[in-house]
Amino acid sequence: MSVLIWIALLLGAAASAAALWGYYRVLPGWLTGPEICRLEDSGCAILFRTPRAALLGVPNASLGIVLYAALAAGLMFGAPPLLLFAMTIPAVAMSAFLAYSLISRGLECRICWTGHAANVTLAVLLGIRALS
Repeated sequence: MSVLIWIALLLGAAASAAALWGYYRVLPGWLTGPEICRLEDSGCAILFRTPRAALLGVPNASLGIVLYAALAAGLMFGAPPLLLFAMTIPAVAMSAFLAYSLISRGLECRICWTGHAANVTLAVLLGIRALS
């Protein structure tokens, strides 16, 4: 289970780093999906610059990087599993809202779905670890 947790952390961190890049620069289309990429610069940036891409002015991707770093530190230094699980709850809630937003608007975003899947995976696995 530890290996799966670390894989989810790495994938989530990579998705957050890519999304943060997209907040400031143009991403290649293959990272997000072809439909959204037709909107700007023949690459992808527009999705990561919408009002939903930042919580109170802070890019969601920055929050993700902080979360994944904190979870990694907690795992390395033996933080209580229940605390680590609790840290994933806001991320899963944000992922649910953003996933609904993508689905309802008919948008695809490979980076976004990778981050959402990482958040759910971490919540489930850390929840199982907390209950053990």
